[in-house]
Amino acid sequence: MRVSDGRSSKGLWLAGVLTCVAPVAAGTSEWADDAGCLSSGVPPHYAALGSAPIVQAIRQTGSAGIPAGALCFDKSDSAAMWITVASLIRSPDAPNTLIGRFGAVTQLLGVQYWSTTDQKWRPLVSSAYATATARSTEPRVDYSAAELATGQDRYYETTDTRSGRGVEYRLRLLLNQPGRIVIETANVEPIKEWGLTIYGPEGLHTLYFLNERSSGVWAYYSITRVLPRSFLAEGHEKSYINRAVALYRHYVSLPTNAEPPSAP
Repeated sequence: MRVSDGRSSKGLWLAGVLTCVAPVAAGTSEWADDAGCLSSGVPPHYAALGSAPIVQAIRQTGSAGIPAGALCFDKSDSAAMWITVASLIRSPDAPNTLIGRFGAVTQLLGVQYWSTTDQKWRPLVSSAYATATARSTEPRVDYSAAELATGQDRYYETTDTRSGRGVEYRLRLLLNQPGRIVIETANVEPIKEWGLTIYGPEGLHTLYFLNERSSGVWAYYSITRVLPRSFLAEGHEKSYINRAVALYRHYVSLPTNAEPPSAP
């Protein structure tokens, strides 16, 4: 299955699960039978349990040498940068607790990332809140486990501390089976700066795969497809990496400003 959404505000980068109502959330059954898109491509390499994640920034055109998970995206042969984060973690949290962190949008306010520009830790976002509907500016409470478990599209907005502009994202639980979780985030409208389109809809598109290897041991793998529309989005590999690692640390409940930074 390839992830695609025809629905379609601003900022540089944030990519963005629950009490199980059913083994597979409504609308996610295709993923239960999918055995191809994640297993295709170069397999992720995981460091030893408890070690720092292995992070890569890969520029790729075409299907040769693409990382695992790239074929899960629509138009995966497009020229793109792929940001991958792979880690084995030990966590006492129940699966619904891990899932719930994705719906707790306001908790993103506590995330810090390493700024290569400033050479210091800084907040990732200055505001973060769930929205009632798509293209709504009306804040609502964080999404509950039961709401995510329906498999419906949910929306939230964040303001990047670097750009100071709000960005609307889509959040969707694609798969929720015992020991297997797949979550998607993507920007839903063009991201612009100085009148230029920096990223089109889904230009910053992330899939999160969490698989339980054994009791309390999880394999975390995220893959972000970056599709720049402007030279202003080029040459920021370290920034993409540090932001992806900040979110990884947040979602697995690690200090987001722990030394050393992944890309100093």
